[in-house]
Amino acid sequence: MGRGALSFLLLLLALGGCRSGTESSLTRAHRKATEADDAARFLAGLPGRGTSPFKIHESDPAWREHSRRLDAMFADFRERRAPQMREFARLELSRREDLACPVFYPFSGADALTLLSFFPGRKTYVMAALEPPGRVPLAREMPADALPRLLPPLASTLESLLHKSFFVTREMDRQLRGQAADGVAQPLLIQLARAGYVITGVEYITLDGRGRPASRHQDVRRAQGGGNRGLRLDLLAPDAGRPAELYYFSLNLDDAHMRRNEEFATFVSSLGPVCTMLKATSYMLHDANFSRIRSLILDRSALILQDDTGIPWRMLSAGRFDVQLFGDYEKPYGKPFGFRLQRDLRAAYDNPQSRVKPLKFRIGYGAGKVASNLQLARRKGGRS
Repeated sequence: MGRGALSFLLLLLALGGCRSGTESSLTRAHRKATEADDAARFLAGLPGRGTSPFKIHESDPAWREHSRRLDAMFADFRERRAPQMREFARLELSRREDLACPVFYPFSGADALTLLSFFPGRKTYVMAALEPPGRVPLAREMPADALPRLLPPLASTLESLLHKSFFVTREMDRQLRGQAADGVAQPLLIQLARAGYVITGVEYITLDGRGRPASRHQDVRRAQGGGNRGLRLDLLAPDAGRPAELYYFSLNLDDAHMRRNEEFATFVSSLGPVCTMLKATSYMLHDANFSRIRSLILDRSALILQDDTGIPWRMLSAGRFDVQLFGDYEKPYGKPFGFRLQRDLRAAYDNPQSRVKPLKFRIGYGAGKVASNLQLARRKGGRS
């Protein structure tokens, strides 16, 4: 598929150009363009549009229960956290240069919800994580007798994100590798549909030798396809239907893999200055074995929004960025990360000259049990 605007134009042309008899190329383009949106609305428990092939299942008890469950899960997020996150975005992330900035979200898992809450209405989003990309399901792959088995685990993949603000790694390892879905595509589609986005196209991609997105066959498996397997979703944003594109790449971001993956670094660099988001990263950027992705973020970011699991404070505060602190920081939550305590970050929060701003929503590890924190770093002197 082409970009969002082109896909939407094809939709309009196809609707006006359908004729009986042999399916025209524009009709095929329309059908392909709507498949992803039809699947997204069905998976999200939302009524299908037009002649969606999934509409035949909307009276099925399994789908109705799935829809009620997702209604309740997303209502809780909309009422408890979303208004405060949108207000934060309006006050802190809405400068003119912010709105024009491609958004980069490494270690993202399938979390489009936080990305879109903090950075709504952007033209380009890039997510990257270990989880496989998966694919958009076709209606024939979800027969009525399979819905009681397929739909409940799919809704469960989103519980941690909606209730805790992050995906639990061990749950993703199971759920997005065959237990509930074949990758991040289906959870992404649910979040996009529930956020009001229209999906106008999908393309299964990789990166060529020059770091440019290139089509790949959707059935190529990890062992055959190598790194940088991904997908691109063409979108229309809920506000005024502005076109956008969301990339997801499946790759390992540690030094051993990044050393052999110049294509991904080239792709990120081709975006120009980016707005980077880091959340619940298991403190991987504190590890010496993630120096390459850490350097890429520091070199290419005009803005970094992160919690304490992102770039270590000693590097973030080293002089290239002006940093505003939000919330409060005591220590890493939970026994596994206790050794990641940053005494210098604690001192920064204690320093009256830091002028720490309040954080009205919970986010990150220990959300709801300990105080949450965010750091917003802006490159000195403007863009990189």
